[in-house]
Parts: sequence; structure tokens; C-alpha cells
Amino acid sequence: MRFAAVLVVAFACSGAFASEPGQPLDCSDWVFLEPGYSCVRFGDGKEGSAQLYLGSFTQFDNQGRFFRLSPILAEPIGVCANQTLFRTRLEWLDAETWRTLAYIDDRCVSPASSGAVDAIWAGGQPSTASGAAVLTFDDKGGRMILNLISGCNGSPCTNYPPGTGDYWLAAIAGFATTFDVLQTYTPPATLGFRVPYMPEGMAGADHFDTYWGNLTHPIDFTQAHPLQSGYPSAQPHVGDYLTVADTVPTPAPGQGVYYVTSATYQGATRYGRKTTAGHLSGRDPAVLPVCSR
Repeated sequence: MRFAAVLVVAFACSGAFASEPGQPLDCSDWVFLEPGYSCVRFGDGKEGSAQLYLGSFTQFDNQGRFFRLSPILAEPIGVCANQTLFRTRLEWLDAETWRTLAYIDDRCVSPASSGAVDAIWAGGQPSTASGAAVLTFDDKGGRMILNLISGCNGSPCTNYPPGTGDYWLAAIAGFATTFDVLQTYTPPATLGFRVPYMPEGMAGADHFDTYWGNLTHPIDFTQAHPLQSGYPSAQPHVGDYLTVADTVPTPAPGQGVYYVTSATYQGATRYGRKTTAGHLSGRDPAVLPVCSR
């Protein structure tokens, strides 16, 4: 059992397999063109409404990038009998060029006769090609929330919820947060996180240090072991995706290890917060062993 932690504890995660043909498209069908991003179903959307009741047509992230979900039905990628397949992109504006961060494609299920297509619609407007979908950016958690409809064009559609489709919210995680260093563990042996806007509440970070230790209760940070120190070699910038190779042996059954990353800026070191008798305070950086650069 492995944990990645700084301010919060996160379970290790692995890549997801795509959904089966004839099933509603879901988080496993998103394709990410940059490392460190993932999709989690956040909840149900607003069924039967052309409006999403949250967010706006465009959003800025903590790096100042300007995002949209590509105009609906604007990018044909193929045909399935007489049904057109489309691609929906989550993209950001770089000068005058839209760059794709992630996309999800319609899927041909049965090309015979009129065809059957697993389709994805955004913004509650499956019949239009002019509007972009509404987005919400969670700046604290580093997530872009998308309202989507997984539907079926043609037949059979027996695996779908009754009605017009599966209305759901997708949380695209992995964006730079405001304060927290949110580590993820990618098997077999990589830790990663995106540099926050204000690492641990500081104006920036000169470098990071990552430690590991045995899971105990309570965790004793004086017994932490340096895993990687003083990285990256150049001063990090907001949104940089940093990775650390995990050289820790796999724990024995019934045991586990944690990982914690500290940020240092102009001589001050911080590595998350603790709660004592209902009061929130920063963890004491003096208890961490020296991590030589």
C-alpha cells in the first residue's frame, strides 16, 4: 500500500481502460495530450436542460490559460453508416492558436444499416454546432468541471439509461492548484505533481524536497527518509509538472509507506498543515531530516 501526501492524502491511481462499445462514454474514454491529468466522474448533470446552471463558456486556470470546450459538433472525424462521428476537445488559447489538452471521440458501435454510435455531447446542446459548453474551474483543487451527455445515435441503445442519455459531470484533475502540492502516484514507480500558484501559501518556490516514511499512527516525520532533494535544477514555474522516481521497496503485505513533499522559498520551508484540538497550523519544518541538494 502506498500513499502520496502533503496537505491531503491521496490514493495511488492507475490508468483506466476505455469503456466497451455500446456502453456510455465515460472518463476512461478521455485522451490526455499532457502528463499528469486524469478524469473522475464528479456527479450527475442537469437532465433535460439546455443550460448547465454553473460556470461560463470560458474559464482561466491558475496558469492564466484561457479554456473552452470545443464548439459542439464542430469537428467531424469519420462516419458510421449514415451517422457522423465527432471529437470534443478541452482546449486553451495560446496567442491565436487553440491548443488541445484532452479530447473524447464518438465511437462507432454497429456500422450496418443506419449505424449505432456512442456519442458525447457537451453543454446540453446536441443539436447545435455554434456554442461552446459551460465550464467551471475549481482553483483550490485544480479541477476543470465539464457537463457532458453520453448518448446513443441509432440502435441498439439497450445499455443506456432510460431517456436520451447519461447526463454527468467530469472533473478533469491535474491543473495547478492555488496552494497545495497534490501528489499522485503512477505505478510502477513515479510520483508527480503540478507546481501550485502559491506553493504552501508562499509567493513562489525555489525548490522542492520529497521524503518517504513508514505509515504509523501518528506519522513521525522525524523518521522520514529523503527520496529526492533540491529539485528541479532551475527555479520552478506555476504549472510545471514535476516527477520523482520512486526507489522505495514495495511494502510487505499489511504495511505501507507515505510520501511528503516540502516547498522552500527564500529560506522558508513548508510542507502542509495539521489540526490540533480544532486549530489549524503549519507543520514544523524543523522535524524533517536534512535533505542535501
